[in-house]
Amino acid sequence: MSVASMLKTAACAVAACLALSAGPAAAEWRRAETAHFIVYGDVPERTIRRYAQRAERFDALLRAYYPIEVDHEIPKLEIFIAEGRRDMERAYPGIGASVAGYYSPNSGRIHAVVDTEATGGDVVLFHEYAHHFMFQMRANAYPSWFVEGFAEYYSTADIAPDRIRFGRHHPGRIRALAMGANSWARMEDVLTWRFTPSGRYPAFLYYAQAWAMTHYFMSTPERTRMLGQYLAAVVRGENSVTAMQAATGRTPEQLQRDVRMYVSGTINELTPQIEIPEPEVVVTELSEAESDMAWLDLRLDRTPVKQEPADDDGRTQKSEAQKAREAREEAEERADLIRDALAAAGRHRGERMAMLVEARAHRLAGDTDAALTALEPLLGEGTTDSEALRLAGDILLDVAEAESGAAADGRRRASMGYLARALDADPLDFRVYLALNRARNGQTAYPTDNDLSTLEVARALAPQSFDVRLRLGQAYLARSMNDAAILTLQPVANSPHRSRYTRQARAMIAAARGEAEPVDDAPPAEDAAAETPAAARAAR
Repeated sequence: MSVASMLKTAACAVAACLALSAGPAAAEWRRAETAHFIVYGDVPERTIRRYAQRAERFDALLRAYYPIEVDHEIPKLEIFIAEGRRDMERAYPGIGASVAGYYSPNSGRIHAVVDTEATGGDVVLFHEYAHHFMFQMRANAYPSWFVEGFAEYYSTADIAPDRIRFGRHHPGRIRALAMGANSWARMEDVLTWRFTPSGRYPAFLYYAQAWAMTHYFMSTPERTRMLGQYLAAVVRGENSVTAMQAATGRTPEQLQRDVRMYVSGTINELTPQIEIPEPEVVVTELSEAESDMAWLDLRLDRTPVKQEPADDDGRTQKSEAQKAREAREEAEERADLIRDALAAAGRHRGERMAMLVEARAHRLAGDTDAALTALEPLLGEGTTDSEALRLAGDILLDVAEAESGAAADGRRRASMGYLARALDADPLDFRVYLALNRARNGQTAYPTDNDLSTLEVARALAPQSFDVRLRLGQAYLARSMNDAAILTLQPVANSPHRSRYTRQARAMIAAARGEAEPVDDAPPAEDAAAETPAAARAAR
C-alpha cells in the first residue's frame, strides 16, 4: 500500500471515530431514594445524592413546623431532574421557554420535573413540594392566595448541611411590588378570586402579593395567630373578606397599607435552631432500557388515554379555528409519542420497560389487543409486578366500556382479578384504587360502603389528586353525605389555577349546599389583560 493510501485509510478511520464521538452520549440514569422522595436523573451519583438530600432536608423543615400525623405509609414523591431546555421539552413538549419546572398531581403519575440549569432551580423545587406537602395537612382547604403564598414563602429557603434559613428575600416578588401602589390588586380581589390567564392582574403580581401577605402574617407570633384564626374561619366556609377583617380588626384597605409598609422595610428572615440528621439516600443505576425510555415513560403516564378538548376558563373566547388547530396539534403530539415509544420499545425487545412502554403506546393508539399481548410475559401466575397488573386491568376496562352485556361483565371481572393482584403487590399505589373504582362506577348499588372505602384510601394515599377528590365527592353526594363532600372538594375549589377540576368542584359544592351554581369570580372580561400560555405555565 502506498503512503498516500495509508494516509487516506487513517484519515477515514479518524473521521469515523470523530463521527462516533460526536453522537449523543448514552443516557446513564440513576435513581435516588430517601424517606419521602424518589429522584431520577441522567446525572452523576454525587449530584443526584446531594439533590435528594436537599429535598429531604426541606421536607424535615416543613414537618418541624407542620407535623403530619398519619396512620399509614406516605407514598414518595417522584422528582425528575431536567438539565436544560432539551430535557424540559422531552418531559413536556411545547412547554414555555421560561418554565423552570412543574408539578403534576392530576395525571396518572404524581410527579415534579425541575430544570436544574434554570435560575432558581431550588426555588421551583421547594415551591412545588410545598404544594404537595400542604395537601397532606389536616386542614388543607385553604384560600387560593395562601396556597400560593405558603409555597412562595418557603420556596426561598436556604438548605445546607450546617444551616437552614427561610422567609428569605424574594427579589422577583419585591420588584413586582415596587411597580407602584396603583399596580397592586385590591385586597378584596386577592382574598377572593383565583388567578386565570385572562385575569385583570398579571400572574406575577398575584403571586407577589400572596407572598407579601404570607410573609407579613408569618413575621410575628401575634400576626401568625391572626392568620390561624382567619384560615380556620375560611375552612369552615366563612367569606374570606369577612373572616380576614374579623381576625385582624383591619379593613381590606387598611390591611393593604399594612402589607405594603411591611415589604417596603426590612423583612424577617428566620434561622431555626433545629437539627436535621443526615438523610439516608440509596442510589441505584437504571438499566439501559430504563435510561433510554425514562422521558417517554413519564409522558405515557401523563397522557390521557382519551383525548379531551382543550380546557378553557370560559373567558379567552377561542375561535373555532383556534380550537381546531389546538386539537390537531395535540393529535400530532400523541401520534409522535406513540411512534417514538414503539420505536424505543423495539430497540430493547424483551426488557420489562420495553414491554410496559409498548403496551401503553398501543393503548394510546386504541389497539387493546396489541397492548395486552405486549404485557403478557409480565402477567404470569405469581407475578408481583403491580404496574403491569394495574395496566392490564385498566386496558380490560377500556374494552369493557366499549362493549355491553355479558361480554362487558366478563371483561370487568377479568380486570378486577388483575387489579386485586396489583393491590396485593403494591397497596400504596392510589391508581389501583382508582381503577377499582372505575370498574365499580355505574354498577348495581354503586356507591356501596366498600366503594366509599376504596376512594377514601385513594384520597389518603394521594390527597393531592383532584381526580380522586372529585370521584369521592361525587360518591358522597350520591349517598347524601353533603358535608363530607364539601370537605373533600373544598381544596379543589380553592385551587388558584382555574380548570375543569375547579369549576366542577365549585358546582358540586353549590349543589351540596343547595345554592345556585357559582358565577365566575374573576375580574370582568372587559378589564382582562390576556397572558401568554407560557407565562401562565411559568406562574404555575
